[in-house]
Amino acid sequence: MPTGRSPRQRKVSPPDFLVLAMRYLARTDRTAAQVERYVQEKGASRAEGRAIVRELQQRGYLNDQAYATRWAETRLSRHPMGRERLKAELLNRGFEASVTERALRQAYRSISEQELACQALEGRASRTRPVQWVRCLRQRGFDDDTIQQVTQVDLETGLDEL
Repeated sequence: MPTGRSPRQRKVSPPDFLVLAMRYLARTDRTAAQVERYVQEKGASRAEGRAIVRELQQRGYLNDQAYATRWAETRLSRHPMGRERLKAELLNRGFEASVTERALRQAYRSISEQELACQALEGRASRTRPVQWVRCLRQRGFDDDTIQQVTQVDLETGLDEL
């Protein structure tokens, strides 16, 4: 039986997109495009999404260049790979081409592709054949010159003889 009280109507306030975006960024680094897409999915207009991104950039919470450089350096230290593969991975993560190029320059400034290729082959050289070394390095995005220098295999004729 009703008690005569009317249920309280809770007013739903519009979401504070800046707070939502800051919470989204608190979990992990994101690109500006990811943040903009996220707030738009939460109901923000395209203009509001761009304004949120600008505000976060001004506050220093969002910096695609710093994020791309950190991500590239970490990725190289954990999984040595060639420049082309790392470039593809950065572009696939949604970084712009100019941001990607600067991140690549930074990531490869202190280590050569030859050193990275040697790291990629560590532990494999004694239990695999040269043809497998070449395949491994190609899968990791190293160019033919680097592969030839590291494996001492003539890629033009040497693979047929192995």
